[in-house]
Amino acid sequence: MHQGCIAHCEPTGFFRTKALVHFACFTLFLFCSPLYAATVVITLQNGDRISGELVDETPTQLQIKTSYAAIIAVDKTQISQMQPSADSAQAANQQAEVAPTATVASPVAETSAKQPWHLDVDISASNRRGKEQSDNLSISSDWELRDLAWRYSIGAEFDYEIKQNVRKAHKYSINPGLDYFYSEQVFGRAKLDYSYNFLAADYKNIDVSMGPGFSFFKDRDELRLELMALVGVKKAYFRGDEFLLALLGQRESIRFRFASLDYDYQYQLPATALEWYAKGSILKMLDQPIELLDFKYEVHNEMGVRYWLTDKIRLSWSVQHDWTGIDLVLSDGTVHPLDIKDIRQKLSIGASF
Repeated sequence: MHQGCIAHCEPTGFFRTKALVHFACFTLFLFCSPLYAATVVITLQNGDRISGELVDETPTQLQIKTSYAAIIAVDKTQISQMQPSADSAQAANQQAEVAPTATVASPVAETSAKQPWHLDVDISASNRRGKEQSDNLSISSDWELRDLAWRYSIGAEFDYEIKQNVRKAHKYSINPGLDYFYSEQVFGRAKLDYSYNFLAADYKNIDVSMGPGFSFFKDRDELRLELMALVGVKKAYFRGDEFLLALLGQRESIRFRFASLDYDYQYQLPATALEWYAKGSILKMLDQPIELLDFKYEVHNEMGVRYWLTDKIRLSWSVQHDWTGIDLVLSDGTVHPLDIKDIRQKLSIGASF
């Protein structure tokens, strides 16, 4: 349910054999070579690649020292292919002739080594003094961690606005999610959406959902497109408004099922500092808990462009569009649309780590 929509209605988320065969061949190469502490490149079952120094080994794991982390442990069952790096292989050939390392072709396309996590933070603030006085502060952040076949994410937003000494907006949301990749492109998602609005009658909303997802264009670093088809349960809490409580049958909360289509799109224009992005969801209610109110759909979209000042700092311009479809259905069959639409533009400065 759209934040504040009811306020408007106020009367106003193996290949074990191949991995073991390749591991045995690779181990033979290492022990036959004087360079035991070699730099290696490991390709995982999900397509990710890890490059670093092989510093230790157990019956079930390899210990790899990378340039971006101290030492990480890699489960052997998650390994699709292992081979020495170009520098390590060249050094070994200079010291002794070594037979070529046997390899097993990975069923998943190789991808370039990437930092396993990233964090984005954007801040927008304004202060106006004159005939009208207003203060606005908006903060958003997105954190993501990739660990083998798992991907953890959490997004958060905070909005606060005062106009003519009256609060016009005061709300926040937290959205943790968990993805498991069955292959390089197919994954399953589970997520929680929690939002709290200090001013609206529907002050608290909790959504729990899960379903399959598909990631397109995995071979293109500059382009990302993911689609997720989810089903879940939404629970909304209400307070304060007598007219609203009457419509709800004096209930302080309602719960209903929904289905949604979520998307996440990013495209870095080649040879430029510009990046287009869009994200959002289209949600359809599967049942109606209130006789007089027909909750039809919710649409939440954000699209915009980023201009990278450096490899870490950027300026962003975006448009946020929220649309909640609600009808008031009277006993005589008369329908009164109560659709809520909200469009906002935002200019912000952000950083990516």
